[in-house]
Amino acid sequence: MTLSITTPILLFPAISLILLAYTEKFAHLARLTRNLNKQYAENEAAELLVQIRNLRKRIHFIKNMQVFGTASFCLCIVSIFMLFNSWMLAGQISFWLSSVAMMVALYLSLKEIWLSTDALNVVVNEVYKR
Repeated sequence: MTLSITTPILLFPAISLILLAYTEKFAHLARLTRNLNKQYAENEAAELLVQIRNLRKRIHFIKNMQVFGTASFCLCIVSIFMLFNSWMLAGQISFWLSSVAMMVALYLSLKEIWLSTDALNVVVNEVYKR
């Protein structure tokens, strides 16, 4: 199978949007973490500590999502360069690695969403306790 140079070029907008979403998620969690830390300093409630621990895990996932997303973007650029220079096998391998890196980033995103729902369950459980 031959790989056209337009295939990795088509992924540029998708990868860029995913990285933008990951960055926005990270910024939101950073604000939330600061707010929860401030609340925990005032009131050392166990529920807040659970939320802060959950946020720590989620931030770790988002950092790795960004790493693999950026690696995917870079490998996509390398693939374009290789294909542009008619180095087909190297371009195909680079594109394949780019796809694998993006799949890892998406898998980590799914795990982060799972943790996010766990955090929401903590909040919902607090409401039902009242």
